[in-house]
Amino acid sequence: MATPSKIEVAMQNLLDVFYLYAKSDKCTLTKLEMKELVETELKQLTKNKKNVDYFDKLMKELDFDGDGKVNFEEFLSFISGIMFSCNEIYMQKRQQMAKECKK
Repeated sequence: MATPSKIEVAMQNLLDVFYLYAKSDKCTLTKLEMKELVETELKQLTKNKKNVDYFDKLMKELDFDGDGKVNFEEFLSFISGIMFSCNEIYMQKRQQMAKECKK
């Protein structure tokens, strides 16, 4: 059996995390399940955003179909947004490092 690639492992990890927290109906995340996922799995990114208003806003932004839950597609949209933000930070740091190396 071939060793999975890094992307395949990342995809499996995202699936595993989503379904680990999707306890109520196994297909979606309730607001409380999403809050638990974010507070547990994204501690460093959300350490200053643990108030109720933050999660209310987050759920409204993620819940495209308005059913009060986050399905897998909505979850991936959330992860994509985080990845875009992380990429911007990564690129800024790379640019800064390149400038420092030229000095």
